[in-house]
Amino acid sequence: MRPAQRQNSQDSHSRHASPGRAVVLVVEDDPEINDLERQLLAAGGLESVGVLAGDEALAAVQRSEFAAVLLDLMLPGMDGFETCRRLQRLSKAPIVILTALDSDECRQRGVACGASAYFTKPFDPDEVIAAVWDLIRSRNGDNSR
Repeated sequence: MRPAQRQNSQDSHSRHASPGRAVVLVVEDDPEINDLERQLLAAGGLESVGVLAGDEALAAVQRSEFAAVLLDLMLPGMDGFETCRRLQRLSKAPIVILTALDSDECRQRGVACGASAYFTKPFDPDEVIAAVWDLIRSRNGDNSR
């Protein structure tokens, strides 16, 4: 697996999503996990931009269009649930929650705030990649496999 280019939060502000490409926004406050998730997306044929906080995610979707968003719930400042609600107002990108929170209440809150899918850590990378691609295809009106 080729390592994804590491970006800190400042670098991600200057990088824009490539036009015509499936670019996923990764919102994860742990830089190592953020990098790992981006490497998994790259292995699945997806480009990505990483940010470390909810406010950075909101700024990123105002500058660029993303095919999907991978969102952690336990973020500093604005939590993932509020980030999800605000992202829904700013973007049509499907939101996939990746979190350590595995209670039924958290799953229900995730769906209620607008998430299209919910996975708990540790997760099956192939399952997450397949879900992201399915959501991107559905959003684009391509239901083929």
